[in-house]
Order: sequence, then C-alpha cells, then structure tokens
Amino acid sequence: MTQFRAQRLSLWFGVVALILSFSLKAEETKLSEYVVLNVEGTYVDLYTGPGLGFPNHYSAKQGETLEILRRRTSWYRVKTDSGVEGWVEESQLASLKLVRGDDKDFQEAVLDDFYNAKFEVSVFVGDLSQDTQFNGRLGYKISDFLEAEAFYGQAFNDFSDTRFYGLGLQGKPIRGHRWEPYLGLSFGELENDPNSTVIGGETTKDDITMAQVGLRFYFTRNFVLRAEYGRMLLHVDDDRRDELDLLSFGIGAFF
Repeated sequence: MTQFRAQRLSLWFGVVALILSFSLKAEETKLSEYVVLNVEGTYVDLYTGPGLGFPNHYSAKQGETLEILRRRTSWYRVKTDSGVEGWVEESQLASLKLVRGDDKDFQEAVLDDFYNAKFEVSVFVGDLSQDTQFNGRLGYKISDFLEAEAFYGQAFNDFSDTRFYGLGLQGKPIRGHRWEPYLGLSFGELENDPNSTVIGGETTKDDITMAQVGLRFYFTRNFVLRAEYGRMLLHVDDDRRDELDLLSFGIGAFF
C-alpha cells in the first residue's frame, strides 16, 4: 500500500473517531426534556454514581416518579418527585411507563429519539465489485418516511483508485422497531484514476444511477448499525452500461 493510500485510510479512521467522540458528547442531553416515569410495582434503586460499585443511597417506591436528567453509557441520572437524585441502571427503567398519558414505556421513548432525529452521519467499509471501499454519508430526514442522503466514497485496487459521490433518497416504510429497513435511489458520478504503472491509462468520469436496499439497527445511545447493498449502473456512453455491486457495513450517529 502506498503512503498516499495509507494517509487516506488514516483519514477515514479519523472520521470514525470524530463521529464517536461527537456522539458520546451529544447523547448526554437525550431524553431530558420530557421523560418522567412512574415507579410501578417494584423498587427502583438509586446509586450515588453510574455503576454498581457506587453505594445505593435510595430506593424509589411504587407511586413515585422519576425524571430523567441525563445519561452516561447505560446509566441514567434521575430525580424523584421528592427531590432525591441518583443514578439508575437502564434495565430497571425498561418497563416503567411514561407520565404523559400515552401508555408508552421507557424503551419506546428511547426509540422516539431514534425516529425523530433529523440528521445522521455514517461511515462504511465493504467492497465495490471485489475492490475494498470506504464511504461516508450525511443524511437529513425530510419526513417520517423519506430521507435525503449525500455520499462520498473511495475504492482501491492494484491498478487504479476510484471515487464515487452523489445524492439520493431513501424510503422507510416501517417504523416502531429497533430495526428500520429502507429502499434507496441515488444519482452521482464515478471517477477512475489508473495508477502510474498502467500504460496508456486515462482518468474517466461517468454518471451513475444506484438502487439500494438497506437496514438500520438502533443498538445503544444515539448509534445505529447499518448494512446496505447497492446495484450501481455506470453510464459509460450512449451505447454502453456497466454494472457494479456496492456492499457496505457501517456505523452511524443520529442527532
């Protein structure tokens, strides 16, 4: 691998680290605006810090309410209706109902954040017709069932470097689960640069149309896992169309 390629790979890994860092900071404000939970049937233990190694200093009883203040990993800082504050592990909150009249539980409130987020930044690794590829995405939710997404990617082999970029739309027909399938249609360009070792090679630029099928899976905080298959149609000239397969697996952060 050339030094130039190594630098580009380092850039991609830097983008991943930036997304993770930004997301870890952003997630602490999630849920704080509206989530108040009823304690029903069992005690809920409050700890002095976000971990079982901290002392349990209070047990909220049936009939009390817990307001979510902020989150750290799988622990939530809460305040009871009597003003006592402490940290609660997520599993103890999972079955509690919200105090807002719609009979939703805590897990459904977390999914609300997933489905109501306006932006998503994702990075992927995979292959483009058997060549290693990396690509990044920036998505914006237009409506509950439609999202626009810009993409930029690079693929590498021993003979050339390839760049592809464009803009697409995704239709998302199913809501209310941790998983979200989607169908997409994208348009853009693909540039191919032959290596200096290729005699007579010339840079080419062609229009592309790509149909996509993919899946998002919300797994923790404001992170999603993504898998996607794309069938890319390369418009070489008026009489020639080439087809490429784009397979991608990645991680995204929504906000």
